[in-house]
Amino acid sequence: MTWLAIRLLRPYLIISVLISGVSTAFLVHGSAVVQRQLDARGMPGCVNPNLCWPTGPAMNAILGMELVAAFVPVLIGLVLGVPLFAREREEGTVAFVLSQSVSRRRWVVTKLACALVAGGLCTAVVALTYRLLVARYTLLANDLYELLELLHLNHVGFMVMQTVFTTAVAGLLGLVYGRTLRTLVVSLVWWPFGVAAVYAGVALLPVAPGSGVAGDSGFSPDDDRYWTADISYADGFGYAATVLMIVYVVTTVLLARRVGRRLAV
Repeated sequence: MTWLAIRLLRPYLIISVLISGVSTAFLVHGSAVVQRQLDARGMPGCVNPNLCWPTGPAMNAILGMELVAAFVPVLIGLVLGVPLFAREREEGTVAFVLSQSVSRRRWVVTKLACALVAGGLCTAVVALTYRLLVARYTLLANDLYELLELLHLNHVGFMVMQTVFTTAVAGLLGLVYGRTLRTLVVSLVWWPFGVAAVYAGVALLPVAPGSGVAGDSGFSPDDDRYWTADISYADGFGYAATVLMIVYVVTTVLLARRVGRRLAV
């Protein structure tokens, strides 16, 4: 069953790996563009936006890197989750599994597990590259792209769980609707509400967002640590959101098991 699930997922796994690879390469390239501008100004290690505000190609590179961090996790989740069950139901190949000795629960859980792990790994590469390499450059324009940063929080776990959560929900919708296009449309409509549900859930918890905003870090604006503290500012919120999304994913998988058990051959 595991081999069959991976075999059916192979085209979407290849696409997800390509998205992850291209995104990672872009992050590395964008970092190099910003670094070249800093080198040209004679401030290679500058992290103070008041002294080295990026312009031209460097600003464009930062915008691109912010967009990658904000939307690639969701894109990978859609690529893996939308066709996960909807394609099989649409083409009728689901009957091959459901008419064999494989239980519906095992079919649903195995396919979901393969997709969730693959999506999480693909996004983890992008998220780690962003956090470890890119974050020191994007903080130069933090004030300009705050809304985009709310979508990734510069937090590896949060970005990975966005992919996992999106994959699980899209997979559940595919089981319910059984049509790829309808599943994609509903998944896209659901996404902002899913993000809002995560933020609302964390907002109800007694979680401190972190430290690092001007005046909170305890350092002078002349100290680089005053600015680099912004990299980890939202870590407290990010960890809480990650845990909450794990709960959401487990709930979604349990719902998918119930739906899959009622499917007719």
